[in-house]
Amino acid sequence: MMEGLIQANQAPESRDDLTPEKVSQGIQIPDEFKEAYERVVAAGMQVMFSKQSNQAAVDSIQRGDGPLAQRLGMAVAGLIGMIVKESNGTVPPQVLIPAGVELLSQAADFLRKAGIEPVNNKVFGDAMDVMITSILQAAKLDVQKIAGFIEQKAGQGGAAPAAGAQPMMGA
Repeated sequence: MMEGLIQANQAPESRDDLTPEKVSQGIQIPDEFKEAYERVVAAGMQVMFSKQSNQAAVDSIQRGDGPLAQRLGMAVAGLIGMIVKESNGTVPPQVLIPAGVELLSQAADFLRKAGIEPVNNKVFGDAMDVMITSILQAAKLDVQKIAGFIEQKAGQGGAAPAAGAQPMMGA
């Protein structure tokens, strides 16, 4: 599912060198969605890193059920859901997954650098799968159909479109 969100030619050279900067560089947002994307990321960053909610965010990841990747992916998916709800549904669905990936990279980087949780590239990738699946299910989109579409596009020699791209919304 990472194809299209993180471009293949920007794949990490080592197993644990993903940074928010590298992830952000690989996210491609069409011009008409950039402002909405930036608003969602800014709102998510504010929730994750404000004095009022930072400890609650960390606690939800540390005390949740399941492996770290599941807890991290579900926490960011929940954050995206909260942002959509608070916006009264005005967030374009095309920005949900890319913004979630950006926020996930920021959360993973914070947890790793602060020594709170041992987040490596595998945990990040697994968390991203959990987050994407959760967002797609919440949006009532068929995860298997979208995954098949992405694989088909990649198999045709073209890069897969960013998950959540407009043509897939009718999938």
